[in-house]
Amino acid sequence: MEKLTSQEWILIFTLVSLTALGPLAIDMYLPAFPKIAKDLNTEINNVQISLSTFLGGLAIGQLFWGPISDKYGSKKPILISMSIFIISSFACIYVQEIKVMWLYRFLQAFGSSGGLVIARAIVNKRFDKDQTLKIFSILALIGGIAPIVAPVLGDMVLTYFDWQHVFTTMALFATLSIIMTTVFLKEDTQTRVSSLKFRTIIGNYLRLFESKVFITYTIIGSLAFSCLMLYISNAPLLVMEKGGLTSTAFSFVFMINSCGLMIGSFLTSSILRKRMDPKNIIKLGTTIQILSAAVLLLLIELNISIYLQLVPLFTFVLPLGMLFPTSTTLALSPFKLESGTASALFGASQLAFTFLTSLLLNSLNDGSMSIVAIALVACAVISLIVNQTTYPKK
Repeated sequence: MEKLTSQEWILIFTLVSLTALGPLAIDMYLPAFPKIAKDLNTEINNVQISLSTFLGGLAIGQLFWGPISDKYGSKKPILISMSIFIISSFACIYVQEIKVMWLYRFLQAFGSSGGLVIARAIVNKRFDKDQTLKIFSILALIGGIAPIVAPVLGDMVLTYFDWQHVFTTMALFATLSIIMTTVFLKEDTQTRVSSLKFRTIIGNYLRLFESKVFITYTIIGSLAFSCLMLYISNAPLLVMEKGGLTSTAFSFVFMINSCGLMIGSFLTSSILRKRMDPKNIIKLGTTIQILSAAVLLLLIELNISIYLQLVPLFTFVLPLGMLFPTSTTLALSPFKLESGTASALFGASQLAFTFLTSLLLNSLNDGSMSIVAIALVACAVISLIVNQTTYPKK
């Protein structure tokens, strides 16, 4: 494969600005939860609901923007979606009731989902499979910085300003995305779908389910995303409450594991894709996860030191950097003309799987970390089995 040109690198950084906006909007306001709750005279639990409405908007928005981009191209839908994000971000500054914030956070996510789904579609449309895997790995690598930087950036804003300016900062990031899109993103000239009728859109989504390859790697990508969310939501309990470490130590652990995910993405983009078939990259990643989660389960059952438990936790998170770009590439590559629709269903499926997995785990979990470790083993085992049943076209 030829090296990426300077123009292609500029395009990649433009796409990074679009894909990183969602994670930034999720994590940047987390340090402000107590202040928001106090100012809006509500409980922190109610502020946390705004995170749930954001995830809902992210799922629904992707299903909306995908077909739109297939019909009208990439540039205009991105500009409109980023404008929605900016307007709703500024609206969050003036909220007086928490329920109104729930609505605005939904609209924020609806806007940011446009950049996320269309960025994936752009990569799939404009590059061949080998380049696509490399670029998705780069996006995952650079995008992995967002969850690390966002809470720190939010805390810095809170040091000098009120919590409302966290949303001002989000709007500024979206403005930067608009500028980069306007200047650097060239509109694609490929043939576009002819209709946005509801029945046509639903029919296009249903046709994706006729592809065993798409179903297979959407399931694997969704299970990987579910693992990431299970890790994020349960890591504080494992590290601080069960392990007895401080919040500062937890932040360090979270940062190290995020770097692990980035290492997995780097290995995929620089080494693995040159030496292994994508299907075998997934096999390697899920095998590492199975072994890591099994060791973690054993250490939890034996009540071994938290410091030893952190080792298999790290080696479980690292392969996610291998699974995300590879599953995305394999799921979307057969659908060049319908990249937006395929990208939308792929992304929405990740959130749906995560919701169902969390719902199932919450119904079974009694506060034991063993159940979480079992869930991680199960997700990795299912991914490995599903991967071995499908042979994507080369």
